[in-house]
Amino acid sequence: MAEIPQDQPQQPGIRFGPRFLKLIMVEGVSKGNVLTLLFGSFFGIAMMSFINASQPYIFTEILKIPTAEQGQLAGDMTFYQELVIIAVIGLIGALSDKIGRKPIWVGAFLIIGLGYFLYPLADSVDTLIWYRMLFAVGFAMNVTMLPAVANDYPMEPSRAKTLAICFFLNGLGFIFVLTPLRFLLPLYTEIAPDAIWAGRYWLWSASSIALIVSTGLAIGLKSGAPEQLTKRDSFLATLSIGISAAKRPRVSLAYLAAIVSRGDLAVLSTFFVLWLTQAGIAEGMTTAEASGQAIKFYILIQMFALVWLGCLVFILDKIDRVVSLAIAMVLAGIGYGSLYFITDPFGPQMYAAAALVGMGEMSANISALTLIGSEAPVKGRGAVIGMFSLFGAVGILCTAKFGGWLFSNWLPVGPFVLVAGANAVVFVLAIGMLFVFPKNKATAA
Repeated sequence: MAEIPQDQPQQPGIRFGPRFLKLIMVEGVSKGNVLTLLFGSFFGIAMMSFINASQPYIFTEILKIPTAEQGQLAGDMTFYQELVIIAVIGLIGALSDKIGRKPIWVGAFLIIGLGYFLYPLADSVDTLIWYRMLFAVGFAMNVTMLPAVANDYPMEPSRAKTLAICFFLNGLGFIFVLTPLRFLLPLYTEIAPDAIWAGRYWLWSASSIALIVSTGLAIGLKSGAPEQLTKRDSFLATLSIGISAAKRPRVSLAYLAAIVSRGDLAVLSTFFVLWLTQAGIAEGMTTAEASGQAIKFYILIQMFALVWLGCLVFILDKIDRVVSLAIAMVLAGIGYGSLYFITDPFGPQMYAAAALVGMGEMSANISALTLIGSEAPVKGRGAVIGMFSLFGAVGILCTAKFGGWLFSNWLPVGPFVLVAGANAVVFVLAIGMLFVFPKNKATAA
């Protein structure tokens, strides 16, 4: 087992953004590099999330899957995706420490674009699974590189603010990418020969966006492996850093938080649009109309998350990372749990629930990422964040499988009840960490 290397001191470089944010980058990072990080952040979550948002239409209009089977199938699709992610994500993080973040992140959007091109061409569930597994490789590369680059560029005092800005752009991109895509579906339904071709045009639009993003990252990201890695270890030694880091109690807590926070996102992206789409069809809407209404509320959740992020930007760097995680778990548990009490998915209650879910989703994910970012060693950070993402993939895998079963065999809101309970468990562990392992003791462990 490789030992966690000692961090090399980092020198301050450029200042970026308005003065009140005080974002200071490490030496060697240019303004163009930072702008490209923000560009990638804008499209990152949207291009990963649209696959699930478009899936109810594909199930219904292209593959003609019965409604009663769609919940389990949606969970299975995410399950297979996560099997691939678990297999490759640790290797991706370690490889990025060796060859650099740029080729991995550029390749991520190339593969994502190919996945969107192939997905609506599937003529069976088995074929769709294979295409989803290909998409998963690009997904794994993107979900690892975005936080790795966001942690590479800033100095420690600017880390949480930089991550918060990236998350803000994640949400902003979600709104401004998915909203036009939402309105394209009715347009394609009118001009396409049939519903199948409308779905193809719809996903091919997403494919085109992914290729544009890949080109932008190729032009603007910083080349080469992270400069703070002054001595190159073997590939396997670099990978083992992610495992060895778990000896630190706060890193272990961050890994557990990754399971739950990524599971939160998984149930939202996998089952929320499906739940509302099925509810809309049951009320007499067409599939395109129901999908549009479902995506509207999905976008609304991200809008509330962005508003809440404005508060988080100025809070997270002022309180202990574990305290912020505990607060986040409470908010997320309340948010996802509130969906159990919704009686009309398109009624006024859903607006209040969307606000709570948005606050909880944003809090859980950014608090977990800032915790791992502050606790991970500079040398091998890609490997540690890759391991963090690996634990997140395990969380998605479990919630997708069990959530799909709950969706089809209990209630459509069953997956949200599942993750609400998981958030409560991590809250208890975070409180315990504060008493058993105070910060200095936990860091030294």
